[in-house]
Amino acid sequence: MAQQMSTRQAILELLKKHKDLSVSGLKKNLDITEMAVRKHLVKLEGEHLITSRTVRQPMGRPVIFYALTNDGENLFPTNYDGIAMEFLCDIEESMGEEAIDRLFENREKRMRKKYARRIFKEDTIKDRVKELVDVQNESGYMTELDGDGEKEVLSFAQYNCPIAAIANKYSKPCECELSLFKDVLGTDNVDRVACIAKGDNSCKYVVKEATEERQNESSSIPTPV
Repeated sequence: MAQQMSTRQAILELLKKHKDLSVSGLKKNLDITEMAVRKHLVKLEGEHLITSRTVRQPMGRPVIFYALTNDGENLFPTNYDGIAMEFLCDIEESMGEEAIDRLFENREKRMRKKYARRIFKEDTIKDRVKELVDVQNESGYMTELDGDGEKEVLSFAQYNCPIAAIANKYSKPCECELSLFKDVLGTDNVDRVACIAKGDNSCKYVVKEATEERQNESSSIPTPV
């Protein structure tokens, strides 16, 4: 039973990350046969956690792709509920959107203090990014560092947004997240290249090492006389 639950969870997480996959696509990431994959998919579809669609191919037979339903999406961590959205709408109606912006700006300040206990500006940018990925994972963002993190350009993706419903309505949370990452990483060279709130399957960030900043730091070191 434990193995069955483990495989079940792995399939759900793969569909969360990739949006939709075929049986062969799932098999590539699982150490089980295609027949075993199909058995899990039949059960998950019967529980209304996944849905399927048939895609015709230029050659050969059509391919069936599977994706999460709303019930399947709701299995992943979220830190909001319907009443939170109602509160925000009430605040906006009575105090204006500026009040909403201040709420998220205050949240960003609190998050900076929290992250400052884990991410140290004395560390290398690579170590800072790796620690940020760990912190985000602990908060349910399903964050992955692309590659081994040993290149000058680093990137990481977040496959779950605990406040997705709020971010779909208000742009301020995404703005504050980018500002937060720049602050805790100690660099302005952070770009968001994908966003769940805009229809992408992940929020992806690219962090470039500040070559010019490193050169400026070197040139600012006093020359011995």
